[in-house]
Amino acid sequence: MLKFYAIKLLDSIGQKLIWWIFFAVIFGLVSVKMFGGFAFSSIICLFAALVMIYPSLVPLQFDKLKYAHKNVGIISFSLFLNFIIAPLIAFIVGYIFLGDNIPMWIGLMLISFLPGGGMATTWALKSKADMPTVVGIIFANLMAAVFIVPAALSFMLQKLPKIEKIVENGSCAVDNATKGTLSCLSGSGDISPMKIIVPIIFIVVFPLVLAYFTQRILIKNKGVIYFERIKPMFIKISNLGLVAVLAILMGLKSNEVIFIHPEMIFSSLLPLIIFYFVQLALGLFIYKFYPNEKGRALVWGTYLRYITLALGLATSLIYQDGSLSVIIIIIILAYFIQIPSSFWLARYFARHSDAKTF
Repeated sequence: MLKFYAIKLLDSIGQKLIWWIFFAVIFGLVSVKMFGGFAFSSIICLFAALVMIYPSLVPLQFDKLKYAHKNVGIISFSLFLNFIIAPLIAFIVGYIFLGDNIPMWIGLMLISFLPGGGMATTWALKSKADMPTVVGIIFANLMAAVFIVPAALSFMLQKLPKIEKIVENGSCAVDNATKGTLSCLSGSGDISPMKIIVPIIFIVVFPLVLAYFTQRILIKNKGVIYFERIKPMFIKISNLGLVAVLAILMGLKSNEVIFIHPEMIFSSLLPLIIFYFVQLALGLFIYKFYPNEKGRALVWGTYLRYITLALGLATSLIYQDGSLSVIIIIIILAYFIQIPSSFWLARYFARHSDAKTF
């Protein structure tokens, strides 16, 4: 009986993920309002890595990687779109709309640097995209993120104070927003990429390796058919972990600032919508030149962001300084844009190709 209700719960979360995310956020904020919230613990980082990131990586079709060499051109193009164009769009949008809110700007940049994820694989499969290309794009971009994100994010944080708009009275906006966790001193060495590399290794590399061996062991001991049958369960567990982590993060004491400045929710929504709109428009423009299975793989691999991973990395930043907890707001809002727009994009592919969607 308990197993039955557990499965029903997992199915409900998967089918109505947006609503569960919404209620998790409300639950966390209510706990802050009524009970004052609680302090951050490093256990939350471990919890996020094991129940949210790791299960989302187990279904990744690692066996398709052997075909990656056949798609070097399109994978290279995806790297250009994901680590040059997308961050540039986010930086410009952030400069215009979030120049006076550094943590939110950091959150938008974090989203822009992390493409792919389980959502990309799921939607690509439903749209009958070329799966070897999809897996090659996701894996290559994930590995690139391990090396690019620390250096790029640190470089961005160094350059932000040089923009007059976000420097007030000679003080450093980044220092103020993060209480010294991230320094403004360009070239001083105070901003170390190691502050970002360590969490990425813990939240990306470790779960990825664990996911690979989990998949290999299951296939070896139970067979491919068994693994294919239980593979959706890992996504469902990841969704459950996501809801739990969101409820915990929104229950942090530092989120009292949301009640003091509720307008930050609305001020971060517009730049996020613009970022996704430009990304989607760019993807559809490129698809006109590649109206086939590989083109759909490229669009899914460059439009969708790995929000779950962004949430995990944001968790590690909050561990460094609780004042950064507002980063969570813009990352959560990304779910409410990405999920509905994915339904629309899947239907677009169904109308303009032979792909069939539910």
